[in-house]
Amino acid sequence: MLIGCINCYNDIPLIRDCIESIYNKVDKIIAIDGSYADFPDGSGYSTDGTVEYLNRLDKVELMTTYGLSEVQKRNLYLESLSDGDIVLNLDADEVLVGNIPTLDCDFGIIDLHDAKSKHVQRRAPRFFQYRDGMRYTNCHCTLYWQGKIINKLHEVINKDFTFEYVKDFYILHNWNNRSDLRKYNKQIYYKKLVRKEAGFVK
Repeated sequence: MLIGCINCYNDIPLIRDCIESIYNKVDKIIAIDGSYADFPDGSGYSTDGTVEYLNRLDKVELMTTYGLSEVQKRNLYLESLSDGDIVLNLDADEVLVGNIPTLDCDFGIIDLHDAKSKHVQRRAPRFFQYRDGMRYTNCHCTLYWQGKIINKLHEVINKDFTFEYVKDFYILHNWNNRSDLRKYNKQIYYKKLVRKEAGFVK
């Protein structure tokens, strides 16, 4: 089963664009709504219509929680998967451009395009085949399995796992379409997140 996995919090209208870009290309979508730990305006669940929008969609399984870290929220959707499911991991301010191919290996390394510039980055933990026991640990972009690290942000580093570069689609990051206040709050949040995940802030 091909499953889109999305974390969101007060993301109307961007979440609508995100969902529409994958809705007819995946079998199911797991969306986890709620504010993150340490988010500047984290008051609980979405209040802007995000929850109501997601609840109207047949393919969406909505989970609500708040006050969790990025790692904890991502592990919530992993716990809902079955061995062999194919994961497509998007942020709420991203859209998929192109068609999703059959994944014949463990990881498909894809391109992430910045909507405001020509900057392109590779992403390893965005399109992969789930194995029972996979978990994010310490960092929200690093997967572990059976106590061993599988990948970092840009590459698969565990030789027990196969990978290929996927060019059939890419992810477009539309962060620039957020409100100025939301951009500011996200900037504060991510600076603290990076420091915390690096071990500088307990």
